[in-house]
Amino acid sequence: MSVVNDGHAIIGNVLQGLIMAGLLGWSVFFMLRRIMPKFVSNQQRQLASAFNAQGWTKLAQWLEPTISTGGGCGSGCNTCGSCASNPNKEDVQTVQWKSPAPSKSSGCH
Repeated sequence: MSVVNDGHAIIGNVLQGLIMAGLLGWSVFFMLRRIMPKFVSNQQRQLASAFNAQGWTKLAQWLEPTISTGGGCGSGCNTCGSCASNPNKEDVQTVQWKSPAPSKSSGCH
């Protein structure tokens, strides 16, 4: 059996490859943003200034990294560990063992 490669199958394969590459790139970008935020911010800033030099100001403004205001308690950042709403903060409770109480049986053993 021979497989015929028509134009639609080739375009479909290329389109599928482009979509997968885009999803992989997007995932890697967000992973690196989580692991190395300063590096990614510097790279974004350099790319935005290059786009701005080319005259693509809207793209440069969209790509420019936002400046964090720091937030405060209750902002949801959970980085300092001092907020009461921090889910990463461990609530330490000691284990209290109770001595077994004598059973109240009817006297039948």
